[in-house]
Amino acid sequence: MAKKERRYFFVAKNVKTDNGYTIEFLNIPHVSASGVTYAETVYYSYRALSDFLSQLPGDEAALTAYTLSGIPENTENTFYSIVSVPGDFNPHKMTTTFTIAQTLPDEIRNQAAKLSHLVEYDDKPLASNHA
Repeated sequence: MAKKERRYFFVAKNVKTDNGYTIEFLNIPHVSASGVTYAETVYYSYRALSDFLSQLPGDEAALTAYTLSGIPENTENTFYSIVSVPGDFNPHKMTTTFTIAQTLPDEIRNQAAKLSHLVEYDDKPLASNHA
């Protein structure tokens, strides 16, 4: 059986703005990223998180102080995700999982539809929110 790699989990606040997106980590002050497309912003946030984690002392307690402790509910133009980070902090191996509250199937579909409209993976500039 293959040995599982240690992973750490961080809560990210994702906001769709008039000019693109911002991502900040709830338990890590001053670590954030912004970009025009969501994919670009995720990439920048992974790099910023990797840089921050690489500068921490080598003990587990220093690292886990910044890990997942809770997730607020999604709101208008704001949604939360969980960023999974490998033990070597390699940003190319980080992954994001979107959060949707457990509820009735119709409400889950409604939340997923709202989330999918907030996340745009193409390279086109965002249209005005009035469109």
